[in-house]
Amino acid sequence: MNISKKSSKINRYQLTGSQKKSGLNVWRFVFNGTEKVTGQERKFFIELSMLNPGLCPEEAVLGFKARVNISAEDLQNVLAGSVSAQSIQSESYVVPSYVVLRAGALGSEAKQVCAYSAAKDVSVSSKSFCIQGDKFSFDGEKLSGRIDCSPGDIQEHPEYLCDSGSVSWELRYEIRCDFEKGYSGKNYYWAPTGARTVFAGNFTIDGKVYEVVPKKSAGYIDRFFGKNVVFPWVHLSSNVLTSIISGKTLTDSTFAVQGAFENQVSAVVDFEGNAITFEAGKAKVSDGSIWNFSEMPENNGVENLHWSVSLNNKSYVVDIDIFCPASQMYVKSVEIPEGNRNVLKMLCGGTGTGEIRLYKRFGKNLELIEHAKIASALCEYGQLEKPE
Repeated sequence: MNISKKSSKINRYQLTGSQKKSGLNVWRFVFNGTEKVTGQERKFFIELSMLNPGLCPEEAVLGFKARVNISAEDLQNVLAGSVSAQSIQSESYVVPSYVVLRAGALGSEAKQVCAYSAAKDVSVSSKSFCIQGDKFSFDGEKLSGRIDCSPGDIQEHPEYLCDSGSVSWELRYEIRCDFEKGYSGKNYYWAPTGARTVFAGNFTIDGKVYEVVPKKSAGYIDRFFGKNVVFPWVHLSSNVLTSIISGKTLTDSTFAVQGAFENQVSAVVDFEGNAITFEAGKAKVSDGSIWNFSEMPENNGVENLHWSVSLNNKSYVVDIDIFCPASQMYVKSVEIPEGNRNVLKMLCGGTGTGEIRLYKRFGKNLELIEHAKIASALCEYGQLEKPE
């Protein structure tokens, strides 16, 4: 299946108008790879994010970088004893403006490494999805790039909000199932433009090479842009589904959940060609969504995190339950457009398991159409964190 023309346009979308100076633009790619020597399977991610790119296009301005705010007059007053050093604000907060490339692994020994660029140093095509920087290149068929962060870099630059390490990738991909829209509102837009995508190539992390094979890649792509991120941040997605009813692998099935948009979630579901969209805030009175995130009590020494989602419209009901071991979650910090050292603090996992049920409405009755096991789920939950 070729990606639709509309989804292709969404992938190349750029922030316009006032959002160039006050907005967020994110491309995300997620896939599985297998280590050549050990056969270990891991989930990887690559993200490209533009944060207020029109505000300061000539340089990468990181909001968490300490900036001295003491003038010569302040210093003279302190030396003269007319004011105390404690009464002077020694640092100033700034609004961030940069392009950041993030990549890494989820699950055991999870990490992310980052590379920051000025907006002027990144080339974005207006005719197709094609974005190029000094050490990366993205287009509608392939991805390549490299990021290196030494322990010294992280110690000197804690504002990078990442780990030390080295990652590189050479990948090709083909989108098999896309959704043109998952949510469209005044301030946000989310679209799983590659809800089911096959990747091929390799991903190297800290010297270990992982092969990415189409049949096992379990690939996913989405786009998010708007004035800010949403709080709380909720995401679930997987296309590794096995029918409990028939026992068959559902090779043409996928789902993705994103929110919370005014405390509702949007979702897309495709069971073997039966595509359904539940859009938050756009439903009729009889439609809607209920979601919950919670910590589960320890079972056999394992603490699990639990996501539950229930979606309904006039034709269908979908129930999703996903669990991920707390030990397999990675704590990720993402700076948000408004700056002031506010971040989206997020729990991220790539080894979620659970179940999904699809019901068809017949009047007041529900008929179970599909009941499937979920594996290798991407699962996220995040909240706004302000500086002390």
